[in-house]
Amino acid sequence: MKKLSFLKAFFIMLLSSMLIIASVSPIIYSSVYDIMMELTLNKNREQAERLATLVSLDLERGKSTEAALAQIQAMLESTPQSDEHFACIVQHENRVIAHPKPSNVGKDVTGWTLSDGIETKTYTQSAGEGLPFGGIQTRTNGTQDITFQVPISTQPWAVAVHTKLDLIGLYTQTILKNIAYFASVILFLLLLISAYLISNQKT
Repeated sequence: MKKLSFLKAFFIMLLSSMLIIASVSPIIYSSVYDIMMELTLNKNREQAERLATLVSLDLERGKSTEAALAQIQAMLESTPQSDEHFACIVQHENRVIAHPKPSNVGKDVTGWTLSDGIETKTYTQSAGEGLPFGGIQTRTNGTQDITFQVPISTQPWAVAVHTKLDLIGLYTQTILKNIAYFASVILFLLLLISAYLISNQKT
């Protein structure tokens, strides 16, 4: 029996591997994307809970709403934040009452929605309900964030922590590129070894 040549064995296995990778890549991307979404939402929830607790304690100790808002506004402005990730406070009456950018204070958020994939609420509905709620926030201009809102006790307010939804895709691509780099090196070595062993056996 003729032996399968090394190059022929290598390219057959390489082609098979590429076909398998191409078929499972969308599944892997979707899985990593979902994991990054969940991690980001949980991170935003933790940040919102810390800030909501801080404001709630000040109000419960008798600090006036004006003084509490002034303090939190100063803190938001002094804390390094960006358009991609930031915290703010919304009021039940569809209004932003504290924001890292002072120009956004008083902004009307009527028409904005927040969806967890099962339920969709208006952006400020959770502030009025007093229930934590998070998911994908959609503005009236179509832009989207991953947002989690945590209510502030004694007031119809909620702390909202935002992360640009587009970043999740970038995070996912970066992770998969790093994995693909190391995986391709290992796969190449395995294919070389396998092709050598096969080429030295009778077909």
